[in-house]
Amino acid sequence: MKTLSLPSTLQTYKLWLEPDRDMPQFLRLRWAMESVSIQDVLLYGVHPWSGPDKHYTLPEAVLRIVNDEGTHPAELEQFGYCADVSVYSGYAWDKPSKFDRTLQALQEHVYFVEDLSYVALLDIAKAMLRKQWTHANVREMARAAYPGFQELRQFIKSKDKRIKLSSYEDVDQYDLAKVLALEDFAQRDSLIISHAIPTLNFRKASVLGKMTDSQGRLRLVPEIRHVTLTETPVKPDYVHTVWHVVREGSMWRFRPDIGDTVSKRKHAQEFAVRWRTDDGRLCFTTSTEKLIEMVKCRAVEPSFPSLNYNSAQEGPTSGAVVEPSHVKAFHIGRYARAGTTGDQLKDILHQYGVSMTGNKDQLLQKLAALAAKKYQERLPELDRFFFRRRFVRMQSTPSNASELPLLEDLSYLRNLVLTMYAVKHLRGDAVLEATHCNDTYSEEELALALVTGRVGLTGAFLRVA
Repeated sequence: MKTLSLPSTLQTYKLWLEPDRDMPQFLRLRWAMESVSIQDVLLYGVHPWSGPDKHYTLPEAVLRIVNDEGTHPAELEQFGYCADVSVYSGYAWDKPSKFDRTLQALQEHVYFVEDLSYVALLDIAKAMLRKQWTHANVREMARAAYPGFQELRQFIKSKDKRIKLSSYEDVDQYDLAKVLALEDFAQRDSLIISHAIPTLNFRKASVLGKMTDSQGRLRLVPEIRHVTLTETPVKPDYVHTVWHVVREGSMWRFRPDIGDTVSKRKHAQEFAVRWRTDDGRLCFTTSTEKLIEMVKCRAVEPSFPSLNYNSAQEGPTSGAVVEPSHVKAFHIGRYARAGTTGDQLKDILHQYGVSMTGNKDQLLQKLAALAAKKYQERLPELDRFFFRRRFVRMQSTPSNASELPLLEDLSYLRNLVLTMYAVKHLRGDAVLEATHCNDTYSEEELALALVTGRVGLTGAFLRVA
């Protein structure tokens, strides 16, 4: 039997600090993606990056560490130079993930320092101003120090009585860099610092060690005890099983998600015989070595849908293991909307061989027609999935909600098609059932209403049967 080739290399973020280009006494955050082994993820807690917004608690957990008072340089904190970092919580289909925005915010709005006193900060600011002592900079400092025109006029004339000023416009007739010196602002420390240093938010450089391992890889917990392993589909029938795996001591307990499918049950038994270290027929136990081997040989693909850094059940190691008999929350992710640029719409259409000519309204119409076509093509698969499962809609989305496990091969259109199905099969705006169908819109009309924002779907879905 020939195994389909699937990517199996896990990735994580590597974080480090580099000297700022203009002020090397301060450090800036840098990062890159790199491969990581399943062993380092499970046994040592290195974060497994699974894609944008897959783990909603990750940005929050990082900010919780960065904003902790223990990360503030003591002398600078009392001067208000250690403000909390926050990130806009919303998202858009064509914007970076919230975690990427979190890293960008830390890079752009925080300086990391080993040990910095207020006096040392002031000295750095003075040195920077001396390098940038231009008319424009001095004018801004003078106007900040003396906001009223008469105050400003008296201050400048006290340095050179020959200067004549009748309005703010007259100030630019003189080169203030030659009229005023840095010593003229000697009693205004905060003014000197604020005009010399663009980022007045500091953290101890040691904070990085609280969220990385010794190699600089993103790590927020000592270990990860839960993992979902999806078998690689195998020819000729492509039957495969999803296994929910939890660590029990030094061993790993496997539980299959097979529903009532006979072929999956038989396949799961064969998988168990190959990898078990006990006598389990469906639910079985195996060693860490065997789990690592099955990932390395690409027999399974790991994912971490229940990873939750806010979990209270076991501390922050992971969320609760999800078994088939447990209630589970799902959400449908973002999709292209009217706010998406014309070039991005063209990229989507190009992926499916659709003409990319026309204005933006015409591109949206083509996108809607394409989504309607794909909806019809995948309808049997969607009906089968939802006929066997019953969901109720909830108004808010739990932080540990995962994506619905279907249509994963439908690039760019997956979430739009899933949203179309949910809207058409919601009974009373509360129960999602395959047997119910809302015919208010045709498929193409509904797709267009969704991408233009006339119709929307919020919240999450709980599986109840």
